[in-house]
Amino acid sequence: MSQFDARTIIEASAGPAPARTAPHHLAEAAEAAAAEPVVTAMSPIVLAGAVRMIECALVAVIGMLIYVGYVVPQSGVQWQYFGAIAGASLLAMLAFQVADIYQVQAFRGHEKQYFRLASAWSVVFLILIGVSFFAKAGDQFSRVWLGSFYVIGLVSLLAFRRGLFILVRAWTKAGRLTRRTAIVGGGEAGEALVAAIRDQRDSDVQVIGLFDDRGDERAPQALPGARKLGTVDDLVEFARRTRVDLVIFSLPIMAEGRILQMLKKLWVLPVDIRLSAHSNKLRFRPRSYSYLGNVPVLDVFDRPITDWDVVMKWLFDKIVGGVALVCALPLMLLVALAIKLDSRGPVFFKQRRHGFNNELVEVYKFRSLYTDMTDQSGMSRSMLK
Repeated sequence: MSQFDARTIIEASAGPAPARTAPHHLAEAAEAAAAEPVVTAMSPIVLAGAVRMIECALVAVIGMLIYVGYVVPQSGVQWQYFGAIAGASLLAMLAFQVADIYQVQAFRGHEKQYFRLASAWSVVFLILIGVSFFAKAGDQFSRVWLGSFYVIGLVSLLAFRRGLFILVRAWTKAGRLTRRTAIVGGGEAGEALVAAIRDQRDSDVQVIGLFDDRGDERAPQALPGARKLGTVDDLVEFARRTRVDLVIFSLPIMAEGRILQMLKKLWVLPVDIRLSAHSNKLRFRPRSYSYLGNVPVLDVFDRPITDWDVVMKWLFDKIVGGVALVCALPLMLLVALAIKLDSRGPVFFKQRRHGFNNELVEVYKFRSLYTDMTDQSGMSRSMLK
């Protein structure tokens, strides 16, 4: 049970969510927290993928530069070097993955990542030497090229990791690599969860507040490391005003009805939702859990678009949208000409609409109303022609 379709259960048991008809006012503490400046988040998965590609390219470039600078003037073009360089690049990426140094925690500069990198890089060259020996191809490669490739590659990779450490430390300090987290449910379970998160080393979880529907006599106004900002209804409005990446329920799994009622309100938000298993007596198989550091949780919802999906959507929007606009351009020009000849006023008009999570988006449309038959508020008093 690594993930279950909670949305189906919620809709079947609780019915449709009520429409939101009036602005929601937050408490003073929540208003102040929502007004704090927040930077855009950076996906650790995308960052790790980018580091993989950069290091693979770095190894290939170093091998090629040494080949062009030393081998080509001495022996001319020899195609076997291209295969060796490509093999070294791919083997290095695989070896670094096995050494587990493609984690944000490793990027933050633990000394053991440099030792692991050097060890993995050495294993790559041992494999290359072993393959060339058993293939009886050792005399086809320059020893100077091989030795230079090893030394310069190792120094360059260590220098790159040092620069990456400086960048990641700055991004972490700025909050770009932290997951802004709201805790739902106070009491002893909430206190234990906040303490477990706070005591972790190199945790990317930043607890920004506590939300609980219970009164102050059952849910305290503050816990060590977290302050109460309101109810679950307040959390919905709070997440629409500021960045919230993760919501963790600290309630026991046995409180099924209460959890479902709260989830019914929260699934409209673009956040990850997890159910804490830190203090639950119920135990599942180990593979049923995911982990925030060493805190076990059960996955309930994942945000709709995240990590590489964001990158792919951005590329799709730019490339496919651009191609579609170019293809539709002749027809759009004809429509624009017809509008211009038919009536006075601009061809396009801009409209603001609410999208997912109540985010405002600007929509450009061909004008279909008469501009001289509108009142001062911009509302048309005419019918479509």
